[in-house]
Amino acid sequence: MTGSDTDAIVKQLFDRPLPPLEPGTTVYDKSLVDRIAKLPEHMFVVASLHLANDDIHRAHLIAQDNEGDATGNLLHATLHRREADYWNSKYWFSRVGSHPTIPSLSDAKAFVDACEAVQKEGDGDKEKQRLREKQWEELKGLVNWTRENCK
Repeated sequence: MTGSDTDAIVKQLFDRPLPPLEPGTTVYDKSLVDRIAKLPEHMFVVASLHLANDDIHRAHLIAQDNEGDATGNLLHATLHRREADYWNSKYWFSRVGSHPTIPSLSDAKAFVDACEAVQKEGDGDKEKQRLREKQWEELKGLVNWTRENCK
């Protein structure tokens, strides 16, 4: 597999419909699971691609193995927010420290609180839609950042 394989996967994921805030156990595209796992990329690139594919479990395995690293902790915080484990997400955001992809710790935690507040709202809710859009931009940014900075 080459960088073009990664490019093709990124394009496929970035072209997908807007993902849910909490995907549950449903992976977006099961045909990508093994392709992502076999990429000759840094583990954080692989984890961020798993997150973009709603594969919380595989992203979690990588994040858990890299506790203490700011990017590993950020991935851990993000995946827990996506699985609606809000307290745990804020715990991991506290362990990130600073990271170039998040404006501030308080903003990151406020986003977690906002996601929790709309958890029971219907998908037609404008605030939930806004949060889904913000989360998708965040996830795409995380994929791009790891591709550029984790070699």
